[in-house]
Amino acid sequence: MFRLLLLGACASLSLAKTVVYHFDIDWVSAAPDGFVRPVIGINGEWPIPTIEVDLGDTVVVHAKNSLCNQTTSLHFHGMAQKGANAYDGAVGVAQCPISPGESFTYNFTASPAGTHWYHSHDKGQYPDGLRGKMIVHDWEWEDSLEIDEQIYLSVSDWYHSEQPVLIEQYLSPENREGRIPPPDSILFNDARDGPTLYFEPRKRYLIRLVSTSALVCTHFHIDGHNFTVVAVDGVQTHPELAHTILICSGQSYDMIVTGKEDATTSFQWIAKMSTDMMTHSGPSEDLLSVIGRAGYDLDDVDDTSDSSSPNVSPQWSPTAFLNDMTLKPLDDTPLLTPVDQEIRLSTNQTYYEGIGTRIGLGYSPWTEPKVPSFYTALSTGDAASDAATYGPGVDPWVLRSNNIVQIYMENPQQWPHPMHLHGHYFQVVARGIGVWDRNEDSLPEIPMMRDTVVIPPWGFFVLRFRADNPGVWFFHCHMDLHLMGGMASTFIEAPQTLQEQQTIPPGGADLCARNGRCSFGNCACQSGNISAKAAEDECNTIFNSPVPNGAMISWDGSL
Repeated sequence: MFRLLLLGACASLSLAKTVVYHFDIDWVSAAPDGFVRPVIGINGEWPIPTIEVDLGDTVVVHAKNSLCNQTTSLHFHGMAQKGANAYDGAVGVAQCPISPGESFTYNFTASPAGTHWYHSHDKGQYPDGLRGKMIVHDWEWEDSLEIDEQIYLSVSDWYHSEQPVLIEQYLSPENREGRIPPPDSILFNDARDGPTLYFEPRKRYLIRLVSTSALVCTHFHIDGHNFTVVAVDGVQTHPELAHTILICSGQSYDMIVTGKEDATTSFQWIAKMSTDMMTHSGPSEDLLSVIGRAGYDLDDVDDTSDSSSPNVSPQWSPTAFLNDMTLKPLDDTPLLTPVDQEIRLSTNQTYYEGIGTRIGLGYSPWTEPKVPSFYTALSTGDAASDAATYGPGVDPWVLRSNNIVQIYMENPQQWPHPMHLHGHYFQVVARGIGVWDRNEDSLPEIPMMRDTVVIPPWGFFVLRFRADNPGVWFFHCHMDLHLMGGMASTFIEAPQTLQEQQTIPPGGADLCARNGRCSFGNCACQSGNISAKAAEDECNTIFNSPVPNGAMISWDGSL
């Protein structure tokens, strides 16, 4: 049986508290699809724990790296990290990596509420298992939904090969077309056996579903039932009816399902990977899907019968699915206008002779810098407002405080990409095939909002957000090998204000020192200004980094 009891209305009276986790990150052995392999667990277990807190709680995570052969970090995907940029977890952006045997403590406020997740943000590592659910409760909102129970679910692709091997293959000069190895199977709640979702007539269930995939999107459907979507990526929305949803890497959906009043049998549900993002043929239909039951607690239910769902099989394909552009935020945030600053990006996959295929967004494919960009913003004074200070290898964009920023991105590729922004929700004001016609009159009065959105093949999108969270924030593709290939940009938001509000934490500087890295200065690890020409020559780029994007040490087979 798989169900989670709702704590009840009195939980909304609880006060903000401090919630402390002690995470020892280490290798364990697991076989979620029958293939035994090492995975990255926490405290000797995998799947890793679910973080569950209330809105406004202080979250303290003591992370120890016991991996012995890899560095690591933790990113709390969806957390705004206001005033706590140092604990955003993206290596090279917000911190230096945690070396084997070392520890780092993350300390931040749980906000916004919603269905989120946490994962490694170091060198393509999280697909090896270091990713788990994170639930931030807003009890007032949850009570307003009049739900009876909550169910926490995750979906992900899964590889038999460890990431260092796949990264080496992907970044290799022999991979001239930038092809990505396909996953070996799909997992649902980190297993191949689909859990039974037990429903009772007329009861309302809040299903919280998050995708922790490294590559593919997944269709999710419960036969004979509709979803009422009430939140997306933690953004509470006006209710929207859906029969099937498509969820991609980094995204989450909160959906209400009501138990059928006259149920006389069980139904089936299916999660099936889309192949749109695969550059090679994928696994068999059986391994593309996980099928489970939506069971009813009735005496006359034959729990072993699948006859009520003849259309749910590995060959199932959706007839339609929710268009997320129809979702409207519950607070009716109007279209942000006028635009003060535009960032123009494009999917730019290029083969560099002797280096390999890289896939940038702006001037240069992202490459891990010598100094975390957040530390550079804090330690370079007035020079922090000059993009050259950060180096071309991080594709820096300096944003002015409280400006309305527009990201216009084109994707001249046959593959879609899930694009994620740290530190902000954004409005998706336009999306389509071809190029944007820049017709402002056609934009919605109340656009959809989320923090991870898919740009279509041969298409574009237009995003807007207000620069009201001083910090250094990553904008990147959540297909993890594409991030390793450089598909990212760095937004340096209100650096002068940032210097007044935040500092480099001593523990963060210590991590850099123990890694033999700098925690102070411009991209060349020097004080003061640096010219654009000098930054090109002296700072990390794909052309001059000792190891492009920083390869991990390969696992030697021992545990």
